[in-house]
Amino acid sequence: MSSKVKVVTCLSTTLRSTPLLRHALSLVSPTRHSSGTQSTSGHDPNLPGCSKWFSSTSSQLTIPQRTFFTSNHDSSPSQQVTKRLPPIHQNEEDVHIHKTTSTPHLPLPPRLPYSPNSYPFKRHMEILALSLYSSTADESWTIYTSLHPSLRQYIPDETFKSLIGHQVDHPEQQKAWSRVRTLLRLAKKCRMSLSEIDQKDLIRIIRLGLRRYRTEYNRSKEGESEEDDIYKLVKRLWTTLESKIPLDQFPHELKRGWLGLHWRRVKKLGKKGRTTQEEISDQIIDIEEMVIDMVKKGAINTSLGHYIGEILISSSGNTLDGLERSIKNLTLCIAQGVNMKHAHLHKIVRKLDVVWSKEGNAVNSEHFIPSMLESLNIDPISNTSRILYSALDTSTRRARTRVQKALDLLEIHQSSVGGLIGRGISVSKSTEGDILFRLDTAIRLLELALQQKEGDCGALISSLTIALHHAKRSTPHSSSSIQEIDKLIIRYVRSLHESQVIPQLSSESIIPLFKLILSVLPSSEAYILSRKIYQHSRSTTPLFKWSLKNLYLWQKLFRYSLTSPNLHLHFASRLYTDLLADGLSIRRSDMLLLIRSIGMKSSPSRAILLERHIKDYLWSGSYGPSLSPLVLALTQGLTHGGIQDTDLALNLTERLLQDQPIPLQVMEILVYNLSRSTRSQDRIRVFQLLQQVNGKEEKAIRIYNIVLSNLIKSSSSHQRVSNDGVEGNATLSHQETLAYAIFLYKEMISKGIKPNSRIVSNMIRVLLDSGHLDSALDVFKASIDSSSTGDRTGFRIKSNVVGRLMVNLVMVNRTTEANQVESSWRKINEKSEGKVWDKGVIGARILIDIKDGKEVDMDQIMRQTGWKGKKGFLNFLQSLRPPPSTPPTLTPALGKDRVNSEKRGEVVMNHDDGSDKGVRFTWDPNRRNERDSVRVDLCMSSEFGMIYH
Repeated sequence: MSSKVKVVTCLSTTLRSTPLLRHALSLVSPTRHSSGTQSTSGHDPNLPGCSKWFSSTSSQLTIPQRTFFTSNHDSSPSQQVTKRLPPIHQNEEDVHIHKTTSTPHLPLPPRLPYSPNSYPFKRHMEILALSLYSSTADESWTIYTSLHPSLRQYIPDETFKSLIGHQVDHPEQQKAWSRVRTLLRLAKKCRMSLSEIDQKDLIRIIRLGLRRYRTEYNRSKEGESEEDDIYKLVKRLWTTLESKIPLDQFPHELKRGWLGLHWRRVKKLGKKGRTTQEEISDQIIDIEEMVIDMVKKGAINTSLGHYIGEILISSSGNTLDGLERSIKNLTLCIAQGVNMKHAHLHKIVRKLDVVWSKEGNAVNSEHFIPSMLESLNIDPISNTSRILYSALDTSTRRARTRVQKALDLLEIHQSSVGGLIGRGISVSKSTEGDILFRLDTAIRLLELALQQKEGDCGALISSLTIALHHAKRSTPHSSSSIQEIDKLIIRYVRSLHESQVIPQLSSESIIPLFKLILSVLPSSEAYILSRKIYQHSRSTTPLFKWSLKNLYLWQKLFRYSLTSPNLHLHFASRLYTDLLADGLSIRRSDMLLLIRSIGMKSSPSRAILLERHIKDYLWSGSYGPSLSPLVLALTQGLTHGGIQDTDLALNLTERLLQDQPIPLQVMEILVYNLSRSTRSQDRIRVFQLLQQVNGKEEKAIRIYNIVLSNLIKSSSSHQRVSNDGVEGNATLSHQETLAYAIFLYKEMISKGIKPNSRIVSNMIRVLLDSGHLDSALDVFKASIDSSSTGDRTGFRIKSNVVGRLMVNLVMVNRTTEANQVESSWRKINEKSEGKVWDKGVIGARILIDIKDGKEVDMDQIMRQTGWKGKKGFLNFLQSLRPPPSTPPTLTPALGKDRVNSEKRGEVVMNHDDGSDKGVRFTWDPNRRNERDSVRVDLCMSSEFGMIYH
């Protein structure tokens, strides 16, 4: 820069901050018209002397910041003003102008014609040209804006182009772009071609526009932006630069920004509404053609393949035509040597498969790619084909579900532990497909990973436990798949237990695993696994504790441990102790369940456990005013094993009750077991217990009937009950047992306790078997008398017992008593409601008639009554008949007898020997209650002469 330029620049900088100019501005008239009116104000000769200097408002307001100009008569700086200038190295704040300095009050010179050829304009252009060498773009822009807008079109082209290049370098992007755009609009107005701008400046302007577009694009997400205007201007600049130099010589950064601009442009166009769909489609096709043109011209190197792929995929949309067009364009780019990312190819292939499957088209990627390569004349063995087929194979594998990928790992058996664990976690967290199939696959992956000891499967175990928990909760209990889920849970936990990996797990994994296996109860295998895992859950840090929140799990496990056939008393006792240790109380029902279960199992530790838990029950104070629940639970448990522990149960009951009466429910259990014993001391204790029973109560009657029934069964030679291995000299004989039964029966009769019909029937049967026919007859008569005088009706002794009694009486020729037994039994049963089976009595009736010498038509009786005798009984009856000498003939009887016989259904049989005496068999139809019944409840043994049911 010359010395003259330096002086001018110095003066220009100094005068901007000089107060003298501000004072002079106050003397200038604020409005100047084009008329040649002259101001009366004074004018400093050192100030600009051109009247056009004040022709614009912007000029008036920025005079102190304008470039210094001298008056028309002199182009050199004023000496007076020069003397007032401070040294260059001083700051503007150091310049002090005394207020006492007088200001000349000379009038302004008349307004001169202001034209591009005027000296002030030329001077202005010189200063503008010099300002372009300044380090700040604001310097040249200030000088440019100080020029009247009507004169800006006369700025020399070189100066104007240099001004554009100078404003591009502004550090603020927004200001730089705004100024450049203003200058380019002025150039367009002046019909200046953009190609006249220097190539380097064009590149810089395009680069600035691309950066500005990216900024406006980000702002457009929040509100309005100017990106469309920027795009149009940058596009014109790009076309201009493309006309100046080949596309392949464009800077790489410029091409990357240009592609990035169109990528953002395509994404924005894809988000617009359907009203401009056709216009948008045309714009997108233009962008695709532009990209393909760049590729064909060789302007795209390998590093720009990402932007090419993004543009072509984003422009395809989700339509089939767009996707097919995109994959063809991608194929052309690959054929031209563009390094396309495999992710773009995978994405477009998957999209195509999805669209084809939705439309139900039989075409897929495997059929489309070969036909496309053929249409584009691409060699099937070329590198392009190899890349496409590789992408097709990869996308096909990626399109498979997580479960399918996991099954591939299971088939090859070559994956590492990390791969198996990762794939298992992925499958367990998946929500697609059948839940049972997913869980089964994940468990198989876990089992395969557990076989390789070096892997840590904690993450997979936690993920699988959560997945199984979710499946268990989300599946309805009424669903059929709930059982399959339970099987998967058992299989999963069993695999962990067998691999001995549970002790290595953390507390965060063991506790959910323990809760998971408890959810499968009741199940024997789940219970066993629960016992195994419980010991680990109580030894972890922090350990598993029972609380009110999970108390239901404790109850489920506790009750199942005491359910037959488990009866794991020590495990149940540990659960009992752990719950107390965790600060919770035991419910009374759980205490009684444990006491009952301890009594049921005979073990060496039973006495210790009983003593401990009975004391806990008593000390807890939860039994209330009565010990009946405790005594009942203890008795039920001890008597479960048979007669041998009944004495212990009775002794403990008496000790606990302390002279209090034994509850009837407990009494019933005790006497039931003691009465089945054949030992004399047990029978004595039974009668002692019966002395404590009040015979008027319903339960007391039941107790008497139970004891009598057991005594009868014990005395029966055919139903002798063993004494559970108890042997000794104190065992009662059959006759002694029968004597106890008869004594108790008489005791019941004396107390007014009526035995039930089943016991009476058994009593009669035992007496008959023992040969006590008279006693059996007395019992029958007593029961009939009590039935006729009692409130109840229908006291039924079984017909087979009555038939046996009748048979035994007939066999000792006491037919009259046998007929009385039948008539009394039928009479008492006439009052009964419902059906009365009398086939046992029918068989005895036949025997009586045959013994009386009457002829009996067995076939007719069977047809009328439905009675059927067994072969042995029929043979016995046939043996009692006399052998016939001549076949009998049926003859009419006399008149009166015939009438009576017809009324009674009498059949008279005459013999051919001429005897008038006939054998008659009389059968009264009214005696049958069930004529048409086909039930057969009677058979007669020809060997013993008895009737059985």
